[in-house]
This record gives sequence, structure tokens and C-alpha cells, in this order.
Amino acid sequence: MQQGFGAVLMAAGAGRRMGYQPKALLRRGGETLLARQIRLLVQAGVRHIVVVLGHHAAHITEELRRIAAPECVRLDWVTNPVPDAGPGGSLRLGLAVLPDAAPALMVLLVDQPLLEAEDIAALLTAWDRRANGVQLLVPQHAGEPGHPIALDAQLRREVLAGTGAEGLSAWRRAHPQQVQRLELSHARCTTDVDTLEDLQRLGERFGVWLTQPTPPRPADPAAP
Repeated sequence: MQQGFGAVLMAAGAGRRMGYQPKALLRRGGETLLARQIRLLVQAGVRHIVVVLGHHAAHITEELRRIAAPECVRLDWVTNPVPDAGPGGSLRLGLAVLPDAAPALMVLLVDQPLLEAEDIAALLTAWDRRANGVQLLVPQHAGEPGHPIALDAQLRREVLAGTGAEGLSAWRRAHPQQVQRLELSHARCTTDVDTLEDLQRLGERFGVWLTQPTPPRPADPAAP
């Protein structure tokens, strides 16, 4: 089951609403969110992981080189030269690195600090049990869609052939019969962090406090 999956980890954002901080390098318990997401994927049995970079690529690449992935896991990364053009471009770059033979793929976000390996495993199990004709599986909590999501090889080919900036959002709206939702009783798959206020709420609500790699600084004037 899990060995057939490849995963795209989206980490191209600027973190502007967090003082232009690389959210991938936020730390939970001393571990960066980037390293944590990769560890969770490995624990769930994913064997090929592609990280999509954009803003802060140089700093995040340094962290990637420090991550000691097991020999059975292939860890690649690719940089989107225009990360502000929308998630569709970043997604296509990541999917293009994964082999054509992969029967199914997963997409997750780097700034999901509550995600656990059991959540990824639950998605993979639900994918195996999906209804006929389903090409996209989306977890949701209280009606809110989240990540990670799973998609089949045919949908991967359609995404790669596209040019839009929205990623899978437009496809999801246009093909509701090919989308299956996995209803969850918790908010781990729907919780991400975009602002300093989000960090405060995360700690107050869940007892999970994230630390920043450096003090917040103004947006980089050279950034696109």
C-alpha cells in the first residue's frame, strides 16, 4: 500500500504574514517542521518524497542536507523560480519529479504542525478503500478541507498538462463526482500557521508552541 505512494511536500511560501519567515524552519520541540513532515512520511511508509522550494530556498536547502533520510527513502527537492504565481506551478514541479510509474501520490503542506503519522496512514488506508472512479481524496474536519490529499496517476497527468495557478482547486470544483472526502473528528489535517497570531492560538488551544529560527524581519525588498 504505502510503498506505492510518492509525496510532494509544499514549502515554497514566503511567510510574509509571519514577518517573512520560512515556515518550514519553525521548530516544534527542537525539530523543524520540514524535518518533522519528512519523518512522518517515512514513518507512514512513503519511500519517495519531493520538497518544492521557492522563497528561502537557500536556507531550507541547508536544512534538507542535514536531514538523514533512511537509505530506503529517496528525498529530492526542486525550486520554483516564480513561487508567487500560485500553487499550481509548485505542484506541477513536484509531481514532475516523481516517477510515472507511481500509482498514487500525496500532497501535503510544510506548515501543518499538528499532523501525525497516523493521519497519513489513515489517508492511505482510505485511499485503498475509496469508491470506484475516485481520483482525489481530501480529508476534512467540520466541513473544512485539509491536507494531505491523495490523487491517482491519471489526475497527476492532467495536473502536469495544465497551466493554471490554482493547483487542484479548479479541478476539484469541476469534478465533484471524482472527489471523495475523508471526514475526521480532529483538526490536525486542517490546521496550518500563517501569522504570529496563529502561533499564539496554536499554543493556547493545543499546547503546541512553535519557535522561530530568527527574529521576524521585514519582507525582503528583492523578493518577487
